[in-house]
Amino acid sequence: MAYTAEQISQALKTTSCILPDSNRQITYLAMDSRKLIHPEETLFFTLKGSLHDGHTFIPDALEKGVKNLVLEQIPEYLPSDINVFKVEDSLQALQEIASWHRSSFPNLMTLAITGSNGKTTIKEWLYQMITDRQIVKSPKSYNSQTGVALSLWQIRQGDQLGIFEAGISTIGEMSQLEAMIKPDIGLLTTLGDAHASGFQSLEEKLSEKLNLFNHCKTIIYNADDDLIDTTIRQRYPERSLMSWGHKASSSLFQILSTSVHNHQTFVRVAYQNQTLDWVIPFADTASVQNALHCIAVMLVLKVDMPMIQEGLYQIQNIPMRLELKFGINNNILVNDTYNADLQSLKIALDFLDQQAGIKEKVVILSEFLQTGMHPEAFDRALADQIHAHQVQKVIGIGEGIAGLQRFLDKNIHFVQAKSVEVFLDNLAQYQLRDQAILIKGARIYKLEKITQALSDKAHTAKLETDLQAIEHNLRVFSRHLPGNTRVIAVIKASAYGSGSEELAKFLEFKKVTCVAVAFVDEGVQLRKAGIRLPIIILNPDKNGIAEMVKYQLEPEIYDLYQLKEFISYLGDHTRNFNIHIKLDTGMHRLGFTEEGLEDLCDTLQTHRHQIRVQTIFSHLSSSEDPADDTFTHQQARVFQQYYAYISDKIGYQPGRHILNSSGIIRFPEYHFDFVRLGLGLYGIDGTGIFADKLEKVHTLKASVVQVKNVRASETIGYNRRGKPSKDGQIAVINIGYADGLMRLAGNGNYQVRIQGSDYPIIGSVCMDLTMVDIGINSGITAGDEVTIFGKDLPIETLAKACQTIPYEILTRISGRIKRSYVNE
Repeated sequence: MAYTAEQISQALKTTSCILPDSNRQITYLAMDSRKLIHPEETLFFTLKGSLHDGHTFIPDALEKGVKNLVLEQIPEYLPSDINVFKVEDSLQALQEIASWHRSSFPNLMTLAITGSNGKTTIKEWLYQMITDRQIVKSPKSYNSQTGVALSLWQIRQGDQLGIFEAGISTIGEMSQLEAMIKPDIGLLTTLGDAHASGFQSLEEKLSEKLNLFNHCKTIIYNADDDLIDTTIRQRYPERSLMSWGHKASSSLFQILSTSVHNHQTFVRVAYQNQTLDWVIPFADTASVQNALHCIAVMLVLKVDMPMIQEGLYQIQNIPMRLELKFGINNNILVNDTYNADLQSLKIALDFLDQQAGIKEKVVILSEFLQTGMHPEAFDRALADQIHAHQVQKVIGIGEGIAGLQRFLDKNIHFVQAKSVEVFLDNLAQYQLRDQAILIKGARIYKLEKITQALSDKAHTAKLETDLQAIEHNLRVFSRHLPGNTRVIAVIKASAYGSGSEELAKFLEFKKVTCVAVAFVDEGVQLRKAGIRLPIIILNPDKNGIAEMVKYQLEPEIYDLYQLKEFISYLGDHTRNFNIHIKLDTGMHRLGFTEEGLEDLCDTLQTHRHQIRVQTIFSHLSSSEDPADDTFTHQQARVFQQYYAYISDKIGYQPGRHILNSSGIIRFPEYHFDFVRLGLGLYGIDGTGIFADKLEKVHTLKASVVQVKNVRASETIGYNRRGKPSKDGQIAVINIGYADGLMRLAGNGNYQVRIQGSDYPIIGSVCMDLTMVDIGINSGITAGDEVTIFGKDLPIETLAKACQTIPYEILTRISGRIKRSYVNE
């Protein structure tokens, strides 16, 4: 849906507009100059955040063809043909535009979902289950102050139901979201500890979330939570309160009984003077609760009962995030097979761009269903996305995708398979090798079969890295820094086990200043993957000098002999080769000490045209330990003395940094020019101060390969160390000490999680396998997923059981454990 620039001006109610072309059509909203599809039809917002100021990206937006800008300061260099909307607050302007657009559809029934957990899952399941009306919904987890605005902009003529998420992190945010969404129905999922850091209490948090429902006609919630039930009844006595749960007072339906069998939950409820039985295809508590929320919404919307039960059969516990996997034939796979709409395609293609590097980009695409657009217009929009992201090959799945081909440029190779089965039968002919492949489409086509066929299956245990959590943690630390302090992302030891290449691509896309790795070969790998960021080598070897020069890697220099070796190799022809000087201020590891500073400075001066010192830095020995704070301050004083001496002698002031993740938190007075963010980026806080603000990034998963009965009289594992306390069952899981699960975790010292419950390891951890005591009648079967550590099972717990630190747990994870990456 398009508006004119004049209409946008009226919606913003600002008189500070310069409109050389007031009739110019505006169809799209954007705040990232790297993600423009139709720049001439885009309204570009210069948002200010903790990491960047959008005004700095105006030149890039203009170069790409943007003609409409919303900004807070007008730069002098703007061309005369640009429509300018000057506002006090760009974010507020974005929200005003979204609210104005939403108001153009007064008859759209709108459901707003909030809560600590389950928002995205419930929204996506409802989208799958409700098939009798046209639905517009939030893409992925677009539930923030900007995400909600962009979600609402998707509303088009013909939409009958809007489903939008709303997420908050502190007081005062929800009223802005409520004003934009204007919901008719409100759904509160849960009230857990997620994002609790911005609130003084659960009561305060609940009160803020309930602001979303201030003008709702109907509110849906689980009455089993006494705090939620009591608060909503007292606050909204005149509303239609549709509660469900075990309480007899539940107004929508009452749960009479539940039972679990073969990974399904059988629920009997009392509803409108009748007894109903529902079968939910999950056994874990969270999924069952999410499904019951979906049922409650469908009952309120008066969806037919047969459609509700059919919908329950169809839903699966599908990943709600983009997943990056390693594939056969040196391919990388972006798996996004659970939904199909234009906005989620754009998000997926952006992610493909981030990760492709120098690989050719391929999209395997099915027909999209329920788009609400004319097929020809939709195919044209699909083609526009494919062109904008420079995809080289498109493989269409199904009959309905054929119309796309006529809108594709001739240089894009298009092939079609009538079905997934036909594609798999002829897999070899598609020549999928050394490529970055996005697999995307409607659930009905079951494209997950293609993902499975193309995935590397050498080992089913995997380490999952949540890229959105990394972005969140980066933002948390950035907000703690002054505006002139920049972040060096430390991704040594293969990004603490995560995989440095994939993470570096993501961090580069997020405009991190530079990255640091341990060894030369890690830096070379990143350059070969297409990473253009400055790369610091923290432990350079003299045998790697040639490669450092060839690939423009920046070494840490820690003694004079090493410096002279570099200078000797550079000769007289190299100019301004970047280095970083390491100082030893008391840790007594690598670095120049006081007696070496004079010779260092003389050498730097003599070769000032060949060598350029980018930064001078040191390392604190005990930044996380309050008992050593006196020594930490002494190190900082020594560092500043050494730095002042060097910068005076060489005649310029390189950047300074001394803080790691713990130091960033505890010593803001030493933030200086740069900080080194390593383990904190992954949600691990050695100080405990930021623990409730950070999100866990890593999840290590395995699978149950066999379940067997054991008697109390029997023993389990090597040296018969496992001794059951009673008759029961054990599960054998496919991970062992060769994968990084330390032997100290065995013999009851640690518990893994299966189907939402924790079970102790029994006996010794073996090289490739581990046995788990699962008791009696657990319902666990071969193939079940096992969580070793993750978001709700902290890695710190495993580290404590193994008498070590999280660093060692992560870096021990074997290369044979497959890495995958997910992104909202």
